[in-house]
Amino acid sequence: MPEDNGMNKKKKNSPVGTIIFCVLLAAVIIGLYFMLTRKKEDTKNEIPVETSEADNLIKKDIDYDYPATPREVLKLYARITKCIYSDDITDEQIEKLVKQVRKLYANALLENNAEEEQIAFLKGDISEYRKENKIIYSYAIDSASNINVIKTKAGNTALIKMYFTLRAGASMDRAFEEFSMLEEDGGKWKIAGWRPAEEKSLN
Repeated sequence: MPEDNGMNKKKKNSPVGTIIFCVLLAAVIIGLYFMLTRKKEDTKNEIPVETSEADNLIKKDIDYDYPATPREVLKLYARITKCIYSDDITDEQIEKLVKQVRKLYANALLENNAEEEQIAFLKGDISEYRKENKIIYSYAIDSASNINVIKTKAGNTALIKMYFTLRAGASMDRAFEEFSMLEEDGGKWKIAGWRPAEEKSLN
């Protein structure tokens, strides 16, 4: 028989090396599992940041997404006004909201109401509201079918009524107003003015 000098023997894997490899692989898998699980838990436990009504209105791109109808214009005006008179409004937010609401004004109304004067008036009025513990609680706008559109020297004019519900403590009151709107700036309906409404009802 030929001598076995070890050259023809097959090289065998070390059982110790195999065990170490398996242990390391298991550690990597377990580490990945815990990392992914922790990430899911962290994501689940994140508390979404609530955006206030004031911030939503300030961020709204009114120039790009302008309300299409007189009623929608008035609805946005009422929404901004209600927000301006809310309890937790800041001076900075008031100033930014005034800039927003002025985008709904007709050219003549803008010319006759300087922005600085409007802001000063509102801050004074809000101060009085707070002294009386009064807020604008809600609002309601006349139905679209009840809006009158007439032709005037200034152009197409829409007349529309609404009311604000004012709350002071436990008492409630309604302030009815009639708005006139002009179609200008390429067909956009703009607020030309308002006055106390004679008829104290909406349809």
